[in-house]
Amino acid sequence: MEFLPKQKHFFNLYEAMADKIIEAVELLEKLEKNYDQLPQIAQDLNTLESEADKIVHQIIHDLLYDHTRVTEEKGDIKFLAHNMDNVVDCIEKTVNRLVLYRIENVPQVLVDFTFYLKQAAQEIKTGISCLRNLSKKGDILAECCVRINDLEDEADTVNRKWLQKIMTNSPETTSDILQVMALKEIIDLLEDAMDQSEDVAHILETFLLKGEA
Repeated sequence: MEFLPKQKHFFNLYEAMADKIIEAVELLEKLEKNYDQLPQIAQDLNTLESEADKIVHQIIHDLLYDHTRVTEEKGDIKFLAHNMDNVVDCIEKTVNRLVLYRIENVPQVLVDFTFYLKQAAQEIKTGISCLRNLSKKGDILAECCVRINDLEDEADTVNRKWLQKIMTNSPETTSDILQVMALKEIIDLLEDAMDQSEDVAHILETFLLKGEA
């Protein structure tokens, strides 16, 4: 079954979206040593997220005029774009919460998750590049998907560790309670970013199962 878009600009758009994920993770990583630049980094991520949204809208717009695909095939192509955009969106929301809740220092949980998100982003970029020649690069794509799944499992361990840590501490003041609530939301968003990365891998695996481009 030939189901991937044949027009080269679709692959260009996918690769551009993968680059946005890389850029978002790099901005997240930048906070570790440049937390004083939080407001600017938050603004940069807001701009980046808007750019990613435009790529998704372009893909959906072009699919509307692609009459060579059935609805199910278009759905797979659309969902891949949406899930990639969701990774960027979760990262942007995470940094937004740091600003909103006036977190004074970079949370260690953010540093821990960034380690896995950076690797997942690189695997997504490599996997997306394989779509141009799936018949020859299917094995590479499959390896990327396995690696992303493994990274998500490892990040789950980090997630459980931090949830246990914040839930077993007894906040003494209203400020402490608010800090715990803020950290819990940040943990959830970072976990969601990893989950969305895994969802990207699942869709790429679907492409492998359905056939060659």
